[in-house]
Amino acid sequence: MGFSEKTQAYVAGKYYEYLKKSKRENYREIFMLATKHYAMQRGSRMAQRALRDGQKLDYATFCRYGEWIPSREMLNAGEACAKVEISVEPDYEYHVTYCPWNRQFVDMGQEEAGRIYCGCLDEAILRGFNEAVKFRTVQTRYEGAECIFHIKEAGIRTGEVLEQKPENVRDFGYHTAHTYYAFREIVEAVMGEQGKEAARRVLEDFRKDWGEELTEKLEAYSTTNFNVCD
Repeated sequence: MGFSEKTQAYVAGKYYEYLKKSKRENYREIFMLATKHYAMQRGSRMAQRALRDGQKLDYATFCRYGEWIPSREMLNAGEACAKVEISVEPDYEYHVTYCPWNRQFVDMGQEEAGRIYCGCLDEAILRGFNEAVKFRTVQTRYEGAECIFHIKEAGIRTGEVLEQKPENVRDFGYHTAHTYYAFREIVEAVMGEQGKEAARRVLEDFRKDWGEELTEKLEAYSTTNFNVCD
């Protein structure tokens, strides 16, 4: 299997595993900070592309400039993210009834990592994009059967089709690598040599579980500046 939503969740879950093993009392806070760091970089890249194209930084633009679509691996396996629109005007609300990231965290026994990651990820992406957008994660699949997301006064009209711009989509090799290096930046900054050892172990485990080929592709992003769009 190639890169997918599951490889991305795997990397985050492994960082959580080694942060917890570090015995630091604030390991949860470090993990949350790393998640937000990753997410805000992603949101900022989306905003940069939108501004480059002269677009307003509203929620409709956010949807059009999204960086991911379901991976072919998850589509072929019938495990792609499933989304249901609940309301559109004036507030937009949607529920996620199945999530491959959630499935990976559960399969790894890392439900606590998933709860923290999913609880702050999307709100942080929006903050990186435009903190004025009133996006809220109401519930994740760790608290109930569905994820619930609510955007107050989203400005989307009923029947409006928000076509995602394919040139802005990045594959899950990129997203997995971004997760690895964004988390590494934070854990090394906070924990020094202990953080470097955690990052090394995450990569070692990735190589063992996902193979040399994918690991080499992940390492090829080591000099990528994830703060700016390309």
